[in-house]
Amino acid sequence: MRKTFEEVINETVPTLVVFQHAGHQDAVEVKYMFEELRKKYDGRANVMRVDASYNEPLWTRFQVHAFPTYILFKEGQELMRESGKKTIGELSQLVERGF
Repeated sequence: MRKTFEEVINETVPTLVVFQHAGHQDAVEVKYMFEELRKKYDGRANVMRVDASYNEPLWTRFQVHAFPTYILFKEGQELMRESGKKTIGELSQLVERGF
C-alpha cells in the first residue's frame, strides 16, 4: 500500500522532497539522481519527487517559488530547503543533515 505525502514526511527518518516541473530541462537528470539516492538511503531515508505541474496545492502550501526546490523533512518539520541545480553529492549532504 502506498503512503500519502503526509505520512511520508511525518516519518521519523529524513525525507528529501524535490519540487520540479516535468518539462524543465533538469527534470530527467533530477529523476536519475533521486533514483540513486533512493538506493543509497533505502530504509534509512525517504527520497521523493513532486511534479509541480500536477500538484499545485503542495507547492503552493510549501511556498515553492523556484524549480527545482529541495526540502528536507523529519517528523513533519521542515529542516531546511535549497533551490537550483545540485549535484548528487550536494543532495546526499542534504539528506545527511537529517540524521
